[in-house]
Amino acid sequence: MEKQRNLIIGSIVALIAVIFVVLNTSPVAINFGFFKVRLPLIVVLVVMVIIGMIIAWFFGRDSQEHKAKNKVAFLNKNKKKAE
Repeated sequence: MEKQRNLIIGSIVALIAVIFVVLNTSPVAINFGFFKVRLPLIVVLVVMVIIGMIIAWFFGRDSQEHKAKNKVAFLNKNKKKAE
């Protein structure tokens, strides 16, 4: 049930992001300190969304690994008590 809820919320956020990106196509200047780049805003937004997804994936993966380790430790603890 939680996976379905996350899928629905993720789909809604992705749809909102796509609409937002498509509505913002004018060129913008990005200053990196030493040089400036002029790109369409749609490219900048898409790159930022992809970077955000990668960061969220890394944090989600760490959380899943932590939960799995806790579950194994809990099961081992219960197994030792039963013996």
